[in-house]
Amino acid sequence: MEQETGGDKRKAEPVISRAIQALLDRHGVPERRRNTTLEAAAGMKYQQVRRRMTGETSWNVDEIKRLASHFGEPVFKLLGALVDDAGQPAVLKVAGLQLACSVWPGEAIAGDKAVGPLVAAQDGESGEWEVFLPAVAAGRAVHEVRRVVFEAEEPRRVAVIDDDEAAAETIVQVLRQKGLEAISYSNAEHIRSALETTTFDGYIVDWQLGEQDARDVLQLIRGRTAAAPLIVLADILTDSQEAQFEEITATFRAQLFVKPARTLMLLNALTLGFAALRRTPG
Repeated sequence: MEQETGGDKRKAEPVISRAIQALLDRHGVPERRRNTTLEAAAGMKYQQVRRRMTGETSWNVDEIKRLASHFGEPVFKLLGALVDDAGQPAVLKVAGLQLACSVWPGEAIAGDKAVGPLVAAQDGESGEWEVFLPAVAAGRAVHEVRRVVFEAEEPRRVAVIDDDEAAAETIVQVLRQKGLEAISYSNAEHIRSALETTTFDGYIVDWQLGEQDARDVLQLIRGRTAAAPLIVLADILTDSQEAQFEEITATFRAQLFVKPARTLMLLNALTLGFAALRRTPG
């Protein structure tokens, strides 16, 4: 019996799985780490990821959105991997604004040909596509614009690290309702894997993760970002623990909340931290 090659296996995968494999290719995720990385990125269990990648069950829209957000890519860019004509990264320049977009350039426009409301041109030095009004073309070689797509600004990403899945899900749901892209991770290995391929704008960490405390996780986070708001959740403190947590909050520049903490209080703390934080690049 002939064995399938890697390429043959890719062809046999569901179309959306091939798109996800292409995304992992772009981000340099090694083959042996892919399912583990997707497990952390989508907030799913390993077997759920495996079944989706093999086509036994389907991905849903929320899961695809979480993957796109995790890797800092617009949703349409992920889905654009499904087609040959996926558009070109571009900048729309209109009325002093410069907005990131994707453009599908058409044919070159001759001097006497009627044009639409926008035209596109490729910068001779950088190769970047620009989209602008025909009136400011200034003799440049321009193309028709067949399609232009904008993505709304991505919401701030927040990692919630808590081995209590129900508690983490409650926090995640409230933060999502308030417009944040919150993703839960149940252990140190999951957030460590996630940080290999993405960045977050803020973190909420339960101090007790299983039988271990979260000091290593806090060190990992601060090793990646010095300024992102970092919230530590802890059970009711005894007198002997107060000095310990004073040291923790000072060392890791974190805010301490005693459980059960209202999620809206956590949201307010994150919002204040974001106000002083330059947005992390997607």
